[in-house]
Order: sequence, then structure tokens, then C-alpha cells
Amino acid sequence: MVRPRNVNRSKVESKKADWEQEEFDSRTQIKEAALAVTELGEQLLQMSPATLSKLNLPGDLREALDTMSRITKGNAIKRQKSYIGKLLRQNEPLIVEIKALLDEEEIKRKQQNAHFHKLEQWRDRLVEEGDEALGELMQQYPQVDRQHLRQAIRNAQKEQEQGKPPKAAREIFKYLRSLEW
Repeated sequence: MVRPRNVNRSKVESKKADWEQEEFDSRTQIKEAALAVTELGEQLLQMSPATLSKLNLPGDLREALDTMSRITKGNAIKRQKSYIGKLLRQNEPLIVEIKALLDEEEIKRKQQNAHFHKLEQWRDRLVEEGDEALGELMQQYPQVDRQHLRQAIRNAQKEQEQGKPPKAAREIFKYLRSLEW
């Protein structure tokens, strides 16, 4: 009987090396860190121009990012991504700044998603419970137009009973969103 090679072997997950660390233990860690910086460059490409303007990017990096946005062919894209990674590795303080900005953007996105979920829960409660939920909402937001919202709630309940698309429920959500923004 032949024994399988991978029996009783455990796979150890290694943490991806960070480019800013002082020393690398192996060439593999160097390559992984360089790849992580190249992926950071790809994330720069997905940022909006307004977000990119917050960063103090050098001219050659900004030009490389502009060039990358115009490239459509396969190998040229790979070369340009590598070039952007090289430019980032040459400017290590910029890597830290980019990571901080990405973390900040992620936190903002999560907060906005949580806020929208809260508004969706309010909308669902208003449609299901009616005036009871409206009273609680009025306590939190005294500026609510009670008459307008009651009409929208009745319309949403009627649409739900008839199986129609939730036009009034969307209107309630838009109104709730306008209260805080």
C-alpha cells in the first residue's frame, strides 16, 4: 500500500510580509511584500479623483496612474501595475499614508452602510407597525412631517397587501434619509 504524501502534514498560514518592516527572512517574503505594494497600487486605481487629491502623490506616480487608466491590453496592464508598484516601493512613507487613507475610507463606508441599515429597519418598522413606530420616530426626530409620513405608510401598507412594487416604501426611505443628511 502506498502512503499519500500529505498525510499528517499541517499547513501553516503565514502572515503576508509588510513592505515597511526592517528585515525579511526570505526572498519569498520580499516578493510577497512587493506584491502587496503592487496590489496597493491597484487600489489606488479604483479610488476617486477626489480621494486621490487628498494624497500628496509625486508627479511620476500620478502620471503612471493616468497612463494605467488608459491602457486596455493585457501585458501592458501587467507591466504598468508593476511599474506603479516600483514607484510606490521607492517612496515608502507614501505607502503608510495610502494605507491610512484606505483604512479611513473603509471606516467611512462601514459607518454609512450601518446608517443605511438603520434607516431600512425604521422603514420596515413603520410599514409593519404603523402609528406605534411613528410615535417612536417622532420622539427621535421631532422635525418629521407626521401627515406626509402617515400617508406614505398607508400607501406602503396598501401596496404590500396588493403585492405591488414598493414605491411608497422607497419614498419613506428617501424621506428618512433626508432627515439626517
